[in-house]
Amino acid sequence: MKKNIGGMTAKEFFKLMQGRTARNAAKMDARINKVCGAELTVVSCDSSGFSRKTIEHGIIEFMDNMVKCHAALEKIVSRHGGITLSDKADNLMLIFDEPVKAAACAINMHRWLKKRNRGLPEHKKYNICVGIHHGGLLRFADDAYGPAVNVAFKLGEDVAGKDELLVTGQVNEVIKKKFRTDYAKHVSIGGATFDVYKVKYR
Repeated sequence: MKKNIGGMTAKEFFKLMQGRTARNAAKMDARINKVCGAELTVVSCDSSGFSRKTIEHGIIEFMDNMVKCHAALEKIVSRHGGITLSDKADNLMLIFDEPVKAAACAINMHRWLKKRNRGLPEHKKYNICVGIHHGGLLRFADDAYGPAVNVAFKLGEDVAGKDELLVTGQVNEVIKKKFRTDYAKHVSIGGATFDVYKVKYR
């Protein structure tokens, strides 16, 4: 499995794209794939209840909870051998070498939040929706783009519900002997279809 760690920044990549032409495309694409092409597991974590909580309690109150929780969650990611590649807005994008570590990390993140939320008023609770997919992408030093990213984000942001951990069929095939999973649904993402499974962790 190819595990490039990002030989250029996203900014350098976009600057490089300015000079891509029909004449040099093949050569340039080969260079980019050699330096940045990778096959990795992507975990997308999206907060639950962002719009409602910010309207009812204000953005500063929500961000206070989010920043403190993300700091703790990123420590869990590090312990499981993952990398927090992005923490934009109320999302976390994580990458792992393989699905088992990614699923174990996501389970522990959910469990930590459940323990942390116990006894707190509703507006102080923080919950996430998580999606995991494994596949090809361009891995930059500070970001990642590609099908694996798109599918994971679609699962985490649009398909998974509060406190849910959803994985694609590709991921399920790897983790099903270690974790309890149930078939959830069939979804279409970017014109491709995916079987989605729910990881049971409670």
